[in-house]
Amino acid sequence: MSASLWDIAVLLAKWLSYLAMLAIPGAVFVAWLCRQLSGDRPDVDRRVLSHLLLPATVLGILATSAFFLFQVGAINQRGTGGMFDPVIAQILAQSSLGDGLRWRLAGFFLALLAAGQWYIAKSVSTATARSGILSASVTVALAAGAVLCISLSFAVLGHVSQLTLVSRLMLVLHITAICLWTGSFVPLYLLSRPEVSGRPEADRQSLQRLMVLFGQSAWVVLCALFLSGLWLTWQLIDSPGALVTTAYGQLLTLKLLLVAGLLGLSARHKFMLVPQLMLTGALRLRRSIAGQIGLTILILLVTAVFTTLTGPAS
Repeated sequence: MSASLWDIAVLLAKWLSYLAMLAIPGAVFVAWLCRQLSGDRPDVDRRVLSHLLLPATVLGILATSAFFLFQVGAINQRGTGGMFDPVIAQILAQSSLGDGLRWRLAGFFLALLAAGQWYIAKSVSTATARSGILSASVTVALAAGAVLCISLSFAVLGHVSQLTLVSRLMLVLHITAICLWTGSFVPLYLLSRPEVSGRPEADRQSLQRLMVLFGQSAWVVLCALFLSGLWLTWQLIDSPGALVTTAYGQLLTLKLLLVAGLLGLSARHKFMLVPQLMLTGALRLRRSIAGQIGLTILILLVTAVFTTLTGPAS
């Protein structure tokens, strides 16, 4: 498995777009959980919005655009100027690659609209924000549309596009579940800071309730993630032995081991750190969430590697 400079550039652009797409459902999901616990919380909404959602959507648009240009350059093989070849760009735009990137860009632009609508709604009076296009239901609808478009982009890109309709629907479910679960780690990390509340005890109580609710909601997401992941593995791997005898299988095995570590940390949160939060404080939990974020970044990097440099056929 060798990689050229163009391959590395494509891989990095894909990895950055993966990181960006996680932030969209995660930010909206955690803000929605906060509302369930304490009503409308403009301070929480603005923090999640400003620290995560807006920068992530901009990063996603830039990374997705760069990914397309790097693909053009890789085919042209005429240096950086070859990225802007209009003939090759038009050919790629009419292929499945172009279809997938259009879905992905549509998702990021919908997320940008949701972020802007969200910000405006928090800047006007409560009565005005609850009606018309500034209502929370519009934000959720835009965010849901963004997640759906991004998930659909995976169903038309790469080797997965050659699978059956059922398998591609399973992939959409898999991507959506991943985004909801792992995309929530950064917002939870941001909200676990001492500045969230003026009183440490109130801060711990609020964070504990949020983590309990997140743990309860995550079970449904994890079930969807597990079932769809099992189906896709069965479709993409010819035999169990391929997990250790092929480059694709080895990287997939590494990804599964990292996911197992992620699940282990989640279990530690649910059964140890969250119940002890009032006694031990939020520092241990915050460090553990940081560990989850680190593992997620590695998982996305491994995913970008084996979807760029190899495939099931190899």
